[in-house]
Amino acid sequence: MTKKQIDTLQDEADNQIDAPESETIGSLLQQARLAMGASVADVAGQLHLRPCIVTDIEADRFDEIASPTYVKGYVKNFARIVQADQAAIKRCLAIQLPQAVDPQMQSFSRKTTRQARDGRLMFVTYLIGFILLALLVVWWVQKSDLLSSTDISMPTVEEIADSSSSTERQVTAEQETVEQASVALPSVASVFDHEAEANDENLKGDVSQGVSSSNEAALVEPILVETPSAEVTTHVADESTLSALMVDLNGDCWINITDSSGKVLVNDLKRAGSKLNLSGAAPFKLTLGAPQSVNIELDGKAVSLADFPSGRVARLTLPFAG
Repeated sequence: MTKKQIDTLQDEADNQIDAPESETIGSLLQQARLAMGASVADVAGQLHLRPCIVTDIEADRFDEIASPTYVKGYVKNFARIVQADQAAIKRCLAIQLPQAVDPQMQSFSRKTTRQARDGRLMFVTYLIGFILLALLVVWWVQKSDLLSSTDISMPTVEEIADSSSSTERQVTAEQETVEQASVALPSVASVFDHEAEANDENLKGDVSQGVSSSNEAALVEPILVETPSAEVTTHVADESTLSALMVDLNGDCWINITDSSGKVLVNDLKRAGSKLNLSGAAPFKLTLGAPQSVNIELDGKAVSLADFPSGRVARLTLPFAG
């Protein structure tokens, strides 16, 4: 409570002690009006009020009027018109209508502090969002540069390793074939040596009849005649089972093609405009670095590569299963 409020309450207490108990606002105003010889209507006309309000004031019925502030104004004007005792009217106002306590002023410092704190929080939030957006843009630019600098026509490390292992397997298979052939040759030579010894014995036993030349021809002829015919038959059968594979390039592309036996037909980077005519035992296994740059025909029929995405290495087997 402020010092002003304390002083006001003290004055009201002093007025209550000095004022007689019979004095009221209504009685003082009514006595002054009657002494002046004015009617209620006359006072009401000068105050610009309804006569009932003047009657309520003289009867001390202040609850019927709007608010204590209006009542105080009406009473002061009423006392001035009827020339009532101003000191007595003030004492009665202090008793009957005590001064309302001034409302406490609300401090906005706490609200201001909260608003400042919220402002800083929003600033930090916006700053973090901006940093994340900048990082996203930098990442996207770096990714775009990486994709643009990557030559999709060149093979990857895994593809080179795969092709190298296929080549090694092919070389190993050829070496094994040569070793088997070298093992089989001594056996054939031993057969011929045995037959030659038998022929020598026959020549020593019967020289006069001249059988040596006929026996040697009879022994050698089946081997020399029948073995090539078998080889020719096998070769013709193999040629009939081979498939033709044509590869036409409209752009640079790394290609690896093997047939069903594991033989590597192509394993190299081919330039735009190249045209490859290959043959081998189907099915063929193909690895294409840039499938969108390749046109393929198998046994004269075009092979569609539309299902393979551009920019990705394509791995397929021809002919397609199913």
